[in-house]
Amino acid sequence: MKKRINSIWTLLFVFIVTMMSAQIDSLAKDPLYTKHLTLSETFFGNEDMYQVCYPKDHRSVFSFIIIFSITSVVLGLLVIYVKHNSNRKLKEKNNIIAEQNKDLIDSINYARRIQQAILPERILEEHILKNGFVLYKPKHIVSGDFYWLHKAGNEIFIAVIDCTGHGVPGALLTMLAHNAINRAVIEKGLTDPTLILDDMNTEVKSSLKQNQNTEIRDSMEVGIVHLNTLTNQLQFAGANTSLTYIQNDELKIANGGKCSVGSVQEGEIALPVTHTIGLKAGDSFYLYSDGFADQFGGPKGKKYKYKQLEELMKENCHKSPLQQKEKLSNSFENWRGDLEQVDDVTVIGFTVS
Repeated sequence: MKKRINSIWTLLFVFIVTMMSAQIDSLAKDPLYTKHLTLSETFFGNEDMYQVCYPKDHRSVFSFIIIFSITSVVLGLLVIYVKHNSNRKLKEKNNIIAEQNKDLIDSINYARRIQQAILPERILEEHILKNGFVLYKPKHIVSGDFYWLHKAGNEIFIAVIDCTGHGVPGALLTMLAHNAINRAVIEKGLTDPTLILDDMNTEVKSSLKQNQNTEIRDSMEVGIVHLNTLTNQLQFAGANTSLTYIQNDELKIANGGKCSVGSVQEGEIALPVTHTIGLKAGDSFYLYSDGFADQFGGPKGKKYKYKQLEELMKENCHKSPLQQKEKLSNSFENWRGDLEQVDDVTVIGFTVS
């Protein structure tokens, strides 16, 4: 509407100017017109002179000027009205969008409170990880990553779970994963990490009806540690997740399987293998999602990568858990710089006492 009015106004202006130019050119050829061009004669001449110097043709010029002035005022007022009306409607739409965004953010913030409720309680975390730490950096308000801790007598269980995606979709999957691992370990009493992963896989596929509908291909990468605190014997199994551990200042990797928990995978996928590792006092191990290594940054905007992360762990493994956490967090933030965080980040470190 506004563009159309501007176009009409422009065409009208061009037309009036053209007509005025034609009239002036015509009058300029009139000897009476050229005789009285001075300012004094134009404004201070008597009535007879006026009637002689300004014949009927001159009235057309003034008529055009009057019409042009009135039209300009009308169009100007119309443009002001249209602009004011447009601004009012835009303001109303912005208010609606702002209100909807507020409702959405409020809902997600409440969802974060629900998700935080499935994370280990602080007392349990401090008890199990008194010689360890958790670095937890969600990309958004809610996270597709979460960690799980459980203690039964002298046995502790530590898991890091990275669900497909991040934000709200990933957070919904964390609820399924939390229920699945609780059922496998707490309700069924499974202790072998491979059997836990297999049971979780069955539970998640059943919940998402993936055996009936292959369109839902969401899954999760899981790493599970079962540690006997009396014998310091560690069992680990991972679905697309590996365990990094350090013995005698030597960094080693226990590789996870290529399968994932949930999703319909092409071909026959073997169960992950349970690694049994004998640890001693001073040894350390680390479970982590891929968000840290996949973060872009540094001087060339490249990925952090696992090798650099492993070197950082080895370099700081003899420091206190709090110092290790600070080193990892600072290294991540310095590497990221001003770039956006690409994924959720979870790292759990533990030193055997």
